[in-house]
Amino acid sequence: MPGTSTSQDTDDGRAYGRTVGTPNPELVEVEAGTPAGELLRRYWQPVATTAEATTRPRKVRILGEDLILFRDGQGRPGLLEPRCCHRGTTLYIGQVEDDGIRCPYHGWLFASDGTCLDQPCEPDRGRNRASYRQPWYPVVEYHSLLFAYLGPPEKQPLFPTYDIFDDLDDDEETVVVDHFAFGGPSVAPCNWFQTHENVMDPYHVFILHNAISGPQFDPRLEIWPTIDWQRHPWGVTSTQDRVLEDGTILHRITETRFPNIRVVATPNLSVLGKTNNMSWAIPIDATTTRVVAMLRVKKGGETQGLPTYGDGKSWFELDDEGHQRYPGDYETQVGQGPVTHHSTERLSSTDRGVSMVRRQFIEQVQAVAEGRDPLGVTLASSTDASSASLRSETILAGNYIVTPTTDLSQIPLADTLQDTSRH
Repeated sequence: MPGTSTSQDTDDGRAYGRTVGTPNPELVEVEAGTPAGELLRRYWQPVATTAEATTRPRKVRILGEDLILFRDGQGRPGLLEPRCCHRGTTLYIGQVEDDGIRCPYHGWLFASDGTCLDQPCEPDRGRNRASYRQPWYPVVEYHSLLFAYLGPPEKQPLFPTYDIFDDLDDDEETVVVDHFAFGGPSVAPCNWFQTHENVMDPYHVFILHNAISGPQFDPRLEIWPTIDWQRHPWGVTSTQDRVLEDGTILHRITETRFPNIRVVATPNLSVLGKTNNMSWAIPIDATTTRVVAMLRVKKGGETQGLPTYGDGKSWFELDDEGHQRYPGDYETQVGQGPVTHHSTERLSSTDRGVSMVRRQFIEQVQAVAEGRDPLGVTLASSTDASSASLRSETILAGNYIVTPTTDLSQIPLADTLQDTSRH
């Protein structure tokens, strides 16, 4: 009809009639049976700090599964399904004993590997008790954290260790810092992936952590660097090379390691050389993430410092207006919603690192769905039984100061320095 116009004729960018966005399930799903959830289950995942496993049962939720964590009287950690395999009551109210955890309903006793050890109401305290087993997951204690493998038994990989935590001196220890990306509560109401990919977004440092809220980190990070990204068989790295006032170069490397590890060199530059810490974005479920960091420090010394905001307040001291005026990683990542809408994003050239992380993750989701093994795992069954059950990995991340006399063979990813004015 004359005078009638369509939305195409009058599209001026208004919100009315906009498309409702959707997430990419291959990035955000964590539940068992989903393609992404099955990929995550092919790796050892941190489930708790070592201090959280005690003789009092503790509720643990990871990858959408509710479990019970305990440590028996001999110090062995156990991670079991909470619903007793006998009559279904919860082992959260069970009694932990020397050999395991006893159900409070009829007294069945389960070892940390789910083996049924005692059925006190049955003849001979359970003539057939060996036929029963409480669903369980294997647990490895590594320094200050407990890791569990939640995937198929025949695909259980060797447990990885990391060189930055090897060979501790007598005056050193590892500690766990339970906070969100250098500030904020440890548990965030959002999907794990939107916190994880942020590590490959160095450009936000200049805006969020400096122009808007900063400088929240060392002022030298305000210097605009030469930025590049590198893909590896175990993840993605970013190099940021800054020419400092004295002519030296700050060669900064950050990492994402498969599937949910991020290694960020201390942004306050308190540690020079190879980094002393790494973090895990632990998917509690699809809309909740816990972030923990493990650090190598001197016994009794200072741990990694947290940034201050505005007039020197910590994140926890800010009121609502303070969080608006001085946002950090927590506000911007949680601000994307419980699960971000990938379909409505408009990625640009500075998002190349984020795109690399996403592409690599999706490739591995598809690899597992097709029956192949994902990146960075060595299956225990493929290794001679007499060999070590651990697999050591070398960390590259750090803050490296490069001078004209520096031996570049000792500097990781030094080839990116050719783009600076070092010479």
